[in-house]
Amino acid sequence: MEPEALNLIQTGSAAIVAAMVTDAWQTARARTVQLFQRGGRDPREIAAQLDRSVARVRREGTEAAREGQATRWRDDLEDLLSESPDVADDLRALVREIGPTLTSTQSITASAPGAMAQGVIFGQIINESGNSSPTAPMSSQADNATEERQVRRT
Repeated sequence: MEPEALNLIQTGSAAIVAAMVTDAWQTARARTVQLFQRGGRDPREIAAQLDRSVARVRREGTEAAREGQATRWRDDLEDLLSESPDVADDLRALVREIGPTLTSTQSITASAPGAMAQGVIFGQIINESGNSSPTAPMSSQADNATEERQVRRT
């Protein structure tokens, strides 16, 4: 599979899972079901799988749970695009639609002279070098729920 398609799959699975704990979930859920339905999958089965995933992510509330579900949906999206490459545009549209509703901040640090750090935020590659610690925010109206959860944990 081409690197662009793999990046889209990675971005799509991350967006779907990130949306599971936000107000954007119902939109993301409906669009994900439609996406898989276009690829010939049973919408009731996909909806049930999404419901199990969101229940696990919300119940466990850990990064490991989110990563596990992202891997699970990445595999499903890869299978879907392998079988139905024409749904790639729909996946791009899903990422464009729900991506901006998610709040994400990633700190990228390259601490040694000449060191390089790279991060990917919803498909945007951010490179930093040298002795710096920039933060690349991706935010919108969104979901202060992540911040609220972090505050509650401390």
